[in-house]
Amino acid sequence: MHIGLYSELARAHIVAARDDLARRGYGASADDIRRYRQDILALDDASPAKAVAWSDDFYTTSNCRDLLFHVQEHRFTLPQIKNFLADNGLELLGFSIDPDVLQRYREQFPDDPACTDLDHWHEFEQQNPRTFGRMYQFVVQKQA
Repeated sequence: MHIGLYSELARAHIVAARDDLARRGYGASADDIRRYRQDILALDDASPAKAVAWSDDFYTTSNCRDLLFHVQEHRFTLPQIKNFLADNGLELLGFSIDPDVLQRYREQFPDDPACTDLDHWHEFEQQNPRTFGRMYQFVVQKQA
């Protein structure tokens, strides 16, 4: 089974932007989205919410609505995923991830040649918070 889940850590800037837009009272209309994008761009560079401007999705109205104006979104951590897999008799076969990231992981954790140790991946993500910026995308199967 191929699974895609949002990373709590990698989406912290989106959470910050959503909190900011809620405080400002914006709705999800096209005009509000356009106004809020201008507010984001005017933020100080040190503001966590400003990082959403790095996303290509920020620059079109429909994608920005999907990125920032969702009513509900679930985000996960690698320890939560590890527990879920164990509780459901599933084993991780691997991540669908950029080859450069995989190479850096292998260099840091040569004791995990299969690249499936979620404790190591959690440590790697803590050091590289944008690793799973789009999603955790991974393949699992029932344990033998």
